[in-house]
Amino acid sequence: MKLSVPKLEIKGWRRTAAYAAFFVASFLVALHFTFPVEAVKERLILEAAAQGWQLRMNDLSPSGLAGVRAREVTLQTRDGTRVPVEQVRASLRALPLLIGRRSLVFDADLFDGKVSGSTEQGRTAQRLQLKASGIDLSKVGALRKATGLELAGTLGADVDVTLDADVAKSTGKVEVTVKNAAVRGGEVQIPGMAGNLTVPRVALGTINVQGTVKGGRAEFDRLETRGDDVEVSADQLYAQLQPRLEFSPLAGRARLRLNDGFWQRSGMASLKPVVEMALASARNRDGAFGFQIYGTLGRPQLRPMAQ
Repeated sequence: MKLSVPKLEIKGWRRTAAYAAFFVASFLVALHFTFPVEAVKERLILEAAAQGWQLRMNDLSPSGLAGVRAREVTLQTRDGTRVPVEQVRASLRALPLLIGRRSLVFDADLFDGKVSGSTEQGRTAQRLQLKASGIDLSKVGALRKATGLELAGTLGADVDVTLDADVAKSTGKVEVTVKNAAVRGGEVQIPGMAGNLTVPRVALGTINVQGTVKGGRAEFDRLETRGDDVEVSADQLYAQLQPRLEFSPLAGRARLRLNDGFWQRSGMASLKPVVEMALASARNRDGAFGFQIYGTLGRPQLRPMAQ
């Protein structure tokens, strides 16, 4: 008995679609097995150097169809600031390439937390989608070096921002939360004061930041924390966006209140006259301290200013 196999015929647009699907699948499989890992490594090092970073990685291997995975990665600036990354994975999206866009998805393990998201580069705009969770701020040496403070807390973030060559067309949102935030000590420079002010341990509670990007500005609608020791808030805070974000001018006002419980802690009573003298020009009628926020996104600064 002879079995007959039915003949499968594909006609019209289905035939074209089948050829296209076969081509894409074949291309991706071939790309995976011939992925130029060493060339990618060299390109990453060059790109990092162009941004002022020195990049080192102990292990780089293919991941997925068109991606790489790197372990024990270290980024370091010229001034010695180091950012260690336990593991990072990144891969290209094939379909956006067909319409002239470069799209990359990524996820990384760093500072005991995770960061994941995607970035897409078009002709005039770049979109960044990012989510972070579990980032231990006490392990972020760059923050300690930038602020002079030993910071603690667990950071989470949700960012979706599109930056256009015409900054007025940029849009997006930024949400950041830091739970169990605290200052564990350090020193800060106060304008008009000789030397630095030693900052004691301070419990900040939960820090909430919410901002929107529109009309060429990043406006922070909410930036506040209310802890057992202090209350901090900011208003009229915005950054006038520039093509290089770190140079975007920053402006706004901040308000700091030191609660009674803070001064009643051991050793704090003797510090109160020193703080009040140093911040006399910032003292408001209600006992809180006011500051003007200025500088840039890359280097924010405070100036005492009673409100």
